[in-house]
Amino acid sequence: MPSTAARLQPLIYTELHVDAARFATDDFNPFHDKHRWQQIAGNPFHGPLVLGFQLAAVVEEAVRRHRLFHGEQILVQRHALRYSNYQLNFAAAVVPGQTVQAEIKPSSLTLGTNRQLSNRVVLRADGVPAVLGFKRESAQPLLDLMPTGLGLDLLQSWPDRSYLPDGRTFLKRKFVMTGNGKTFLLGAGVEPALYIDEIAGRVQFPQMFPVSYLSCALLERGVHDGHDFAAQPLVYVAHRYTLDTRRLATLTSNDALCLLIGEPDVAGTDARSAQRHTYPCHIMLADGSPLCAAELVLAPLAALK
Repeated sequence: MPSTAARLQPLIYTELHVDAARFATDDFNPFHDKHRWQQIAGNPFHGPLVLGFQLAAVVEEAVRRHRLFHGEQILVQRHALRYSNYQLNFAAAVVPGQTVQAEIKPSSLTLGTNRQLSNRVVLRADGVPAVLGFKRESAQPLLDLMPTGLGLDLLQSWPDRSYLPDGRTFLKRKFVMTGNGKTFLLGAGVEPALYIDEIAGRVQFPQMFPVSYLSCALLERGVHDGHDFAAQPLVYVAHRYTLDTRRLATLTSNDALCLLIGEPDVAGTDARSAQRHTYPCHIMLADGSPLCAAELVLAPLAALK
């Protein structure tokens, strides 16, 4: 049975954890590569970085434990809170050897037009805030799940790792596997059997596993466009996701995902914000139904110094 412990124990990541998470999700960003991180121009970090989606998986598990301990899952069911929403800001990088601790603030239930159950979250690395934000369950999605002008025939027939006819949307296909899901959880420091145990008949992919493939899709887009990841390094500033939990519950091993990366929007008009670009992303199932919408904010490494 899933653990009802109130708090996730502090985690100390090793390079092996980072490798497990990046191999499970095909994330080939040099920032996470123990052989390539030193080749990144102006890299101030002393080692391969823990993946942003690894840390998001810690948020997911910590909130799950909090809700179970306080008996709040009944609120999700009672108020038909179908959608999971994350708003995460990355305040500091995390490297192997640091101690990561999750702090979940008390839940807040808001009723009205769009019912929500919300928790403020903080992940600290050696006591310093590394990730700050919110996780919210909602009756209505907080991001638009359905991209415009997209037909099922296009999703099924268009070549992988290429731009759709609009010339702005990049398509990447992936297939979810239970082995990769368990390896991703292992890399995140979360017990895989809490989500996937074939003998017990429990195969429930964590929310962050399919969403984590967006990094791979972004990287594939960069390769297609000829981006030099070592000379022009980019880092995550913020993540926002909305996930349909009912559709996630139907996901089984070897199901296909269609990952769509849109043209980035500039985050603001001032000099600092102008260097931050928000990539609108969507994850669609093979039948054309939407699983997730995301906004991933990236900035050049030099802009953060």
